[in-house]
Amino acid sequence: MKSIQSKTVVFITGAFVSHNGWQEWQKYFEANTIPESKRVARGGLTSAAKVDFKKAHNPLLIISGSTDNILPASLNYRNFKRYKQNGSVTEYKEFKGKNHFVVGLPTWHEEADYILDWINRQ
Repeated sequence: MKSIQSKTVVFITGAFVSHNGWQEWQKYFEANTIPESKRVARGGLTSAAKVDFKKAHNPLLIISGSTDNILPASLNYRNFKRYKQNGSVTEYKEFKGKNHFVVGLPTWHEEADYILDWINRQ
């Protein structure tokens, strides 16, 4: 079992916190990992996850990190363009040099401030 956990952590380390060392990663892992069911993400593969891009929606801010290996910025931007066609308030923001673990980075407040400012403008 130990070797499986090690392989998993190595993969996640590269995907989420590639700019941090192993000891810092262990700190993030212990503070933020929640055991979940293997079925938790399967809902996104069913018809329940279908998005009607033509339907009007509430204001939507789509954010991404330029170094995100889980949900690449190009995928987020493509979704933004699909939503933008319906005339609803939609904005896209890419944070340069940020990865998928943005809330765990020391600079998380920069993204939080941007998001709060955007919400207040709506």
